[in-house]
Amino acid sequence: MFSTFAVITLLSASPAIAQNADYQDHYLVGILNYPNSFVPEEFQNHTSGTYLPNDVSKDWTSYVGAPFDYVPGVGFSDIEPYYDADGNKVVGEFYCLSDNGFGGVFDENSGDYPLNIQHMHVQKPFTYRHGESTFEKYTEAEHKGLAILHDPNGYIKWENGADIQVTYKIPDDTWNDWKERRVITGRDIDPEGLAVINQECAVLGDEHMPAVMMVNPKTGEILSEFVRTPDIDENGKFNGKFLSTSRDKVHCSIEALENDTCRTVKPDVVDAEYRRVDKSGGYESFGRLDDGNIVAFIEKQDGDSTLQDEPGVRVYKVLPGDCTSGSAPKFDSFMGFYPFEINGVKAADLSRIPGSSRFILVLERNGFPKGHMFPSPAMPANNVCIVDLLDVDENMVMRNKKCIINFHNIDDPWDVDGNGILKYAQTQVTNEAVIVVDDYCIVAATDTNFPWVNQFKLNETNTAYLQEVSDARFMVICFVEPIFNLKHPIYESFDESASKPSTTSASSMDLGLTFFNCIIPGLSAIIGLLMFA
Repeated sequence: MFSTFAVITLLSASPAIAQNADYQDHYLVGILNYPNSFVPEEFQNHTSGTYLPNDVSKDWTSYVGAPFDYVPGVGFSDIEPYYDADGNKVVGEFYCLSDNGFGGVFDENSGDYPLNIQHMHVQKPFTYRHGESTFEKYTEAEHKGLAILHDPNGYIKWENGADIQVTYKIPDDTWNDWKERRVITGRDIDPEGLAVINQECAVLGDEHMPAVMMVNPKTGEILSEFVRTPDIDENGKFNGKFLSTSRDKVHCSIEALENDTCRTVKPDVVDAEYRRVDKSGGYESFGRLDDGNIVAFIEKQDGDSTLQDEPGVRVYKVLPGDCTSGSAPKFDSFMGFYPFEINGVKAADLSRIPGSSRFILVLERNGFPKGHMFPSPAMPANNVCIVDLLDVDENMVMRNKKCIINFHNIDDPWDVDGNGILKYAQTQVTNEAVIVVDDYCIVAATDTNFPWVNQFKLNETNTAYLQEVSDARFMVICFVEPIFNLKHPIYESFDESASKPSTTSASSMDLGLTFFNCIIPGLSAIIGLLMFA
């Protein structure tokens, strides 16, 4: 007899849209902090924070004291390999790109923040508890050098004749040396993406316009003019227009810039000649592929953006300059749309899988936390996913991804943080940096949004390590299997998925509905006949 179980089995085979979780066995190696109390020599005796309100206690911190007589650390928006002079990667050392300045609770507060790239040493002692050896909960990351972004050749100029901030206004005489050097500030660009080619050459991704440019990460010297991001038509081809944001200086008059009165403009001003994206929606997820080309993700679609109806965030292919002064990068093509997991809203960073120009690791995030009371206005969404850049469906959507870890559900089987709890969560606004360092391990880093660092609204009486979680933080995670080796079976499963028809498009859903509406009634009739035969 034909059973109702058979009908249920048929129904369960219909196409469905699901999360892409494929979590892999892993373990926490350890956590590190980079103390806010440490001020590099280059950042001493220079005023900053003049755009901040004196008292920001109503927000994420009770800190009172702006402006500062130094430049505080604000965390990192990207982490990239550090190479020696011979082009070899140095184990445990990285180029870390600072955020564009102070946190974003108040708009346009970083016109006196010098943008920079720091050379950091990030390694954690770890032994798998050999001989019951243990180590301190937090290890301090070591600062090994700092390069302040500056533009001695005058490459950074806007189409309307606008120049960088220090030509119009500096906080006081402590900036005279930086004015002469043409130091770049958070009012000029918002660099949140870095793709390092060698010790003295990298491509920088900006959010303010958004745009890309060449930079020397060792010295901080800007090596090229910026190149704007092209808009695309319905077929993914460049259409002659460009993206822009309300922070883009091209929309300001020179007089307003000289008077420091133009920090943002209204949306209709942007829309007159450009395709508008959110003022913090440019390049944050950004990196170099094995073939030497750059993959660049527009960070998000929400906020003050006209891209909200697209099926994912845009992904572009960029060709780097040749690393000589004046050689600019070039946008080559549109690669497709990257779809987020449910409640993921931002592409926070990416890292290439070693040896591949097809597979990358993408870090997704949202805006959690917002206080410590639950139910909460937001829940965490920090997935890390392996993505196939080349497998796109008929709508140019990257359909093949596997999310291998969630930063709020990290296994800690050796209890490396010493609290007796075998789970760890890298909780902060915001997780913005990740790098694959070998076949097994990743290093991740945080932006702090200083001075808004107390995002859970905690106090020292109930938080033993409040200072450490207010600092920029790093963590090292390793996987049990060599998940980042291209010989690993997970990449074979990508190939199998790529050979199958797409099940995520509207047409697939239509097929499922057709199955339900047309086939099931016929089966029901057959079942009825069999039951009463």
